[in-house]
Amino acid sequence: MAGGRPTTYRPENAEIARKSCMLGATNDTLAERFEVCRRTIDNWIATIPEFSDAVRYGREVADEAVISALFARATGMEQKMTKVFCHRGQPVTANYTVQLPPDVRACFFWLRNRRPWQWRENRPLVEEEDDGDWVSELEAASERVRLAAVPERAARSAAEGTALPVPSEAEGSEAERAVRSAAERLRVHL
Repeated sequence: MAGGRPTTYRPENAEIARKSCMLGATNDTLAERFEVCRRTIDNWIATIPEFSDAVRYGREVADEAVISALFARATGMEQKMTKVFCHRGQPVTANYTVQLPPDVRACFFWLRNRRPWQWRENRPLVEEEDDGDWVSELEAASERVRLAAVPERAARSAAEGTALPVPSEAEGSEAERAVRSAAERLRVHL
């Protein structure tokens, strides 16, 4: 014979819990709703499968609604609005659509939780084993930028009617200086 106080659980509590959890209820909120202590709710979840399933389902629905709203906020959305005016004593309604731009904080929140390896704040900038590859890529990009600037400068010189100076290693295009400046900030020597 089991000892203890008889349970106050009723079969209809599962449906009430499901609907409450769909609205965001926590175990504390459920305890208040059913006028029991928090440990009783924890016990019902652990021992009564229909109550546990109802709570889990309700929370999944609520979580999906929040995820959907966060995604819409992070990517921007259109919202249909209605405004009521009073024109010559008569109410007039006007329907219109408002374009809401993406919210940067929602984007950060989404990305930091969905892709923490890419978006966490304190991730390492460069891994030690990749040093050789990205340095050579940066050098090759710098050379491509320098060579791409030669025809541009030739066309500009031809338009101005001046002689095209021979590019030297010390002199570089603005793009090349920008690449070198970026490399110096990354502490890479080209």
